[in-house]
Amino acid sequence: MSKRIFIDGNINSELSIIAVDGQEINYFDYSDDLATSKKNNIYLGIISRVEPSLQAAFIEFGSEKKAFLPFDEIHPSYFKIPHNEKIFTNNEKSNDIDDEKESKKHFLSFYRRYKIQDVIKKDQVLLIQIVKEERGTKGAAVTTFISLPGRYSVLLPNNSSTGGVSKKISNPLDRKRLKKLHDNFNLPEGMSLIIRTNAISAEDEDIIADFNFLRKLWTRIREDTLKSKAPILISELDTPIIKVARDFNQRSIEEIIFSDLKTMKLYKKLEKDFSVKSKKKIIHHDDKLPLFESYGIKNPLHSLTEENIYLKSGGYLVINPTEALTSIDINSGRATAEKNIEITALNTNLEACNEIFKQIQLRNIAGLIVIDFIDMNINSNNIKIERKIKELFFRDKARVQITKISQFGLMEISRQRIGQSIYETFYNKCYCCGGSGFKKTKSIIIHNIISYVMGINAINNKDDIEIQIDENFYNENLKEINRKIKSIKPLFKVNFVKSSIPKDIYQFDNDIINKVNNYNKEIIEKNKTDDTSNEKSYRRKIKKKSN
Repeated sequence: MSKRIFIDGNINSELSIIAVDGQEINYFDYSDDLATSKKNNIYLGIISRVEPSLQAAFIEFGSEKKAFLPFDEIHPSYFKIPHNEKIFTNNEKSNDIDDEKESKKHFLSFYRRYKIQDVIKKDQVLLIQIVKEERGTKGAAVTTFISLPGRYSVLLPNNSSTGGVSKKISNPLDRKRLKKLHDNFNLPEGMSLIIRTNAISAEDEDIIADFNFLRKLWTRIREDTLKSKAPILISELDTPIIKVARDFNQRSIEEIIFSDLKTMKLYKKLEKDFSVKSKKKIIHHDDKLPLFESYGIKNPLHSLTEENIYLKSGGYLVINPTEALTSIDINSGRATAEKNIEITALNTNLEACNEIFKQIQLRNIAGLIVIDFIDMNINSNNIKIERKIKELFFRDKARVQITKISQFGLMEISRQRIGQSIYETFYNKCYCCGGSGFKKTKSIIIHNIISYVMGINAINNKDDIEIQIDENFYNENLKEINRKIKSIKPLFKVNFVKSSIPKDIYQFDNDIINKVNNYNKEIIEKNKTDDTSNEKSYRRKIKKKSN
């Protein structure tokens, strides 16, 4: 099957990217002016506040929310201390576990000598990198230890405490070859390099070219920093088009098809920077038909937001996201082709595993994921499902932890957050339900209005009252509201003021509502019964009977 990448940038400020294997979509990314990722971006920021109680600083970097910078993420070169105390080097660079542990101990002991308020001051300027993006009310998490990712390596220009060959490269011959190449780079003091797993199949000259590009990038960042005034964006490292040029295995991609010339020219420039050698075709799609549809591919923008995902066998998944947890429920649906219920459950679960992995990748779901599999009675079938999930997620770029299937048929997966999910990109909180997913029915809204009117009547109010009410709701339910108010026979006249308040539907005067609430509290306190006396008398009766 042909592997192709489609990059659609016809609509101004929007960019949709999908990678396909035949007709099967296995990668999706989307960005526009409102939904851009800030992760890994480098900024020149100013310390707006130092917080001793948290041993952290808050950074102004050009966003509405201040970024959070922990003390141990501040490079010693920024400390306001004598220069000879800032020296923090790891003289012997090695990949051995003992040396790495020793390096971490040395690092932590250095930071234990100081308090953030003694060495870091307000209005100090720092070069920072986004580690975690803003989420909800939380600001971004940042670090001053910069990392520059390339195709085959990651350059750590101001961090000498780590480096070498990635731990994921387990083959001794590969490790030996790459370690020898790493040692020949002769890195300056204070700088280190990690060779990525992509380098296993790369030629030495490609890895050297990648390293040279990262060195030039760091030089350019330093030059831009010296010329800039904080707060300002210095460099973007993870735009969708950069990720395609850097992270995809270009040798296996046969074609990259663009819908606009501007994006295609930008990609060609990036391809030269990353020194990728390949025979793939770069094609400009100039047909009037939409890019994806003209190649027989369904636009993922229309399907990725669906809650129900249907399987070929007739079963289906139900995906429900919350703030920190996503639940995935598997149902057999119309899957009735097998001989018995156990085989049906096993085959539906196995088919669902592939679709779950695909949806998690495409939607970029992270955090805690709970999968409710169809119950199976034979333990060996549960083991097959666990093995299948582990095989699939072994290919995942994010760090993943997987539990076994519990006695309730649940599997928990913890997945590293490596970018915005489609739920953060495509959705805003509902102005009616506030993100809870529930909107009150008209009957309960009318009941609440009548309850307040009855409460006002109970405090012997004789002055006319005004109720602001949503115009559309009032026009639809006028007869029912007036009929119920007449049945109460209030001592006052109720006047409805029509306005546009679709979220709250109705609003009473706050003063009169407070009077009603205080009156209700007094009644409740007055009518409380003392249960302890009844309990004691009951116990005495029991004792008498026992005697």
